[in-house]
Amino acid sequence: MRPLAVLVWLAAHPLHTTLTELTWRPSGGAVEISVRAFADDFRAAAASSRGTLDSGAVAYLRERLTLVDAAGQPLPLVWCGVKQTADLLWLCLRAAAPRGLAGAGVRVALLFDRYDDQINIVQASYAGRKESLLFARGDGLKRLP
Repeated sequence: MRPLAVLVWLAAHPLHTTLTELTWRPSGGAVEISVRAFADDFRAAAASSRGTLDSGAVAYLRERLTLVDAAGQPLPLVWCGVKQTADLLWLCLRAAAPRGLAGAGVRVALLFDRYDDQINIVQASYAGRKESLLFARGDGLKRLP
């Protein structure tokens, strides 16, 4: 494909992605969760949950982001805020994870309700490891090694 054709194709087909970073903090026995999403896409999706951006974001995230421990027990997500830089939102959550993330299950189904080509990337840092998971429409829970 010629360079100009590539630019036209990219303009006609925007990239639909989110990035979720899971960072386990052994000193506090908790996982910090940072979700990066395009502001306009996320706001439109969270608006269906009503309320302010914070309350709508929390409801939307809790419906579509799942974290369970190695035994399959849900890790409740606690909201810690949002900040915006340019056209990106950085959404913050925390969860108690005293046993760490090894064997934990993750599901990130953000924006699948809006875009058929949505891809969600998860990067997890725990116990000296860095692992990545990729979620496409229809994917269920995936386990971290």
